[in-house]
Amino acid sequence: MTLGFRHDDGWFNILWRLCEGLEPLVAALEKQTERRFEILQVKEKFGGLRVYVNDADDNIRTRIETAQVESFRTCEVCEKPGARREGDWIKTLCDEHASTQELECDADRTSSLKRPQCVLAIALFPLTVRLLNYSISCIDLLS
Repeated sequence: MTLGFRHDDGWFNILWRLCEGLEPLVAALEKQTERRFEILQVKEKFGGLRVYVNDADDNIRTRIETAQVESFRTCEVCEKPGARREGDWIKTLCDEHASTQELECDADRTSSLKRPQCVLAIALFPLTVRLLNYSISCIDLLS
């Protein structure tokens, strides 16, 4: 079961570079294992990017870890340099967003699928990503 994307737009370019780097690695893995690679979920957790996949080798894990490390230095909202901030939520934010955004606990927090994430989801299809939240939202945005 895929859970889609749950993060703000500031990490879009980190994910874009990750996907570009994963494409040849995934092709090799799928050829070797004869199994389909899937990104099951992408989300923010404890201030950093988390990418969950169904299968990975050392090269894929290393590439994902590199993106995760970069996320801890990048504002999740705007992509400027950021730092880990702790409140009700632990997030990586720049000074501007840390001062304007209350870190409130919201059990229903779900980042809506905005156009940059929609474009990213389309870019991931060569990797056979299946997203629950993608279908209707993306079709509406592209109409």
